[in-house]
Amino acid sequence: MATIRQLVERADVGDDIRERTIEVGEPYEPCDLLIADPDRSNGGGLEFDQVWGAGLEVNPVGIFADVQPPTTLLNITVIGLRDAPAAAAAARRARTARCPSKDFRLNIGMATARWGARTMTIGSTSARLTTATVSRVNPESAEGMPFLPGNARLIFAHGSLLISVEALTFWPPKLSTATDVTATAQEKATSLATATVKTVPTPG
Repeated sequence: MATIRQLVERADVGDDIRERTIEVGEPYEPCDLLIADPDRSNGGGLEFDQVWGAGLEVNPVGIFADVQPPTTLLNITVIGLRDAPAAAAAARRARTARCPSKDFRLNIGMATARWGARTMTIGSTSARLTTATVSRVNPESAEGMPFLPGNARLIFAHGSLLISVEALTFWPPKLSTATDVTATAQEKATSLATATVKTVPTPG
């Protein structure tokens, strides 16, 4: 995690970086996004033979209403499994997890988002990319909405590690479209994920 923290610091997203421990046996929710209500996963958490787990949060906020755009929140989790084949199998399960695909209300209210999911390549490994893009701002919120959010999350295996890199970007609504904001979040998540694959030694 020390190497990943260094990569996060170089990403120059923010100085407020907090570490956390992920308890062994804690369900893994591949459908979760920071901007979506947790119950969207419908209890679809996966269970793995986890050895250890840790995470980093960058620019965490108590409530999204406190966010001052432009800013990006990062959420990185690393699950250590017994070996590389176990991590690869876990990543496959995460990539093929069936998530609710209908448009959904943001957990901050004010708008509805469009769900997206596909497979992309990070280095030489396949990753699940999940995104949320604002599709409709509630008419009563249009004038007072202080930002447009865009959310992107990548899940992939790296040796015996199952890694999730998520970026949630907030941008002033008059400066970008919703698609642009999600593309920015995806670029930040992809950049950090790619640096992680290139820099972190591959554990067996």
